[in-house]
Amino acid sequence: QSVWKQHFCDNELKTLILQDVVRTFPEELYFREKDVQDLMVRILFFWARSHANVGYRQGMHEILAPVLFELYLDRKFAPDGLGDKLKYILKEDCLEHDSYMIFSAIMKGIERFYTTGDIVPTSCGRLPTAKMSHNPNEVIRYLDKVREEFLVPLDLELAVHLVDCNISMELFGIRWLRLLFGREFPRSEIPNLWGFLFADGPMFPNLHYVIVAMLISMRNTLLDPDPGVILSALMRPVCLCVGYVCALALHLRAPLEFPRPPLRQEVLNHTNAETAETEPRPWREVEVRAGSESGSEGVAEGADVARELAALALLRAQLPPAAAALAQALPRPPPHVQQPLQQILQLAALLQCRNHALIDVETALEAAEGQTTEKVGRRQLVPVAMIHKQQQKPNIKPLNKVKEVPLKVFHQGESVASDLPFMDPLRLRTE
Repeated sequence: QSVWKQHFCDNELKTLILQDVVRTFPEELYFREKDVQDLMVRILFFWARSHANVGYRQGMHEILAPVLFELYLDRKFAPDGLGDKLKYILKEDCLEHDSYMIFSAIMKGIERFYTTGDIVPTSCGRLPTAKMSHNPNEVIRYLDKVREEFLVPLDLELAVHLVDCNISMELFGIRWLRLLFGREFPRSEIPNLWGFLFADGPMFPNLHYVIVAMLISMRNTLLDPDPGVILSALMRPVCLCVGYVCALALHLRAPLEFPRPPLRQEVLNHTNAETAETEPRPWREVEVRAGSESGSEGVAEGADVARELAALALLRAQLPPAAAALAQALPRPPPHVQQPLQQILQLAALLQCRNHALIDVETALEAAEGQTTEKVGRRQLVPVAMIHKQQQKPNIKPLNKVKEVPLKVFHQGESVASDLPFMDPLRLRTE
């Protein structure tokens, strides 16, 4: 391979990595700095070149970012009276080296979850599209093993119910494993969870117990007959606590040595609100997490779009009739209820303005790598209220066609010395 070809392949791989890096923790100003973005690209690029059989895959930046941020905070808030040894450990010049070593150690345990069967990425970091994987992904085999050998013996009813609702383990488990549960808990609790996982060794031998503990912690919600409720709970858990999940994982691993932790009060309240049979299910106030939980909330990904479409479809199907029933039950609402009720009715009317009969939601976008279409997860057709109204096509003159050009990446400035293209989403321009 020629030197020039290698040069262009390196630049293409760096650009591919930078597309993910620029949207890491969008609310954190630290990750908006160009030097920090360049540092992350260098670490991920060097690791990808050192592991050519895996290369760079989307999601690795969300493993590096918490490590880098914690090391940065250690240096920023270090007390003045440190000894010489700690001062040497916390040297600012060693931030990049320390981040790479810790990231590399973590990837030893989860590298297998990023492989795609027998497909090897190209030197530019992209997977060949013309080939199909003859071997299933390691992550899918691992999740199947977790279900058959651990979830089924511990909770057969839950395992069967998930299958009956067409919700496979890889639908949510791939993201759990590849991001090491980075989006399932508040970011402030991630260091505690990762510390619990790291205590077992670099290969994470008891990672499956955390998966089962998370599922059992949400058991009452996951036994809901509505697949939409189950899918929403798995994609955006709202009642999970790192301390409880870790204690339950220890109990499942050694039940005689570690007692089962008591169920937390907020989980009991959540369960009681869902299992009330004599009254219709109330509208519950769901805890809305801040943007700090997801590292890529600024830019939608394929699976994120599918989940949002599913949530929108469920709202269209359930909110209008519920709002109508509420308005009928309260013909003369009290003054303090009148304004919230009016807002609910307005939202219900807004949801019905779209003329969609069905929204086809692909439930296995994250599990579709290296599989044929017959083996990809099953689809759910979500009914949506439809407004029958003939639309007249207005006479609009055809607009002049504008030549479309691919989006280009520009340097921030000619005077800035950097070997990386700077991709600030607010500075992107098209010709």
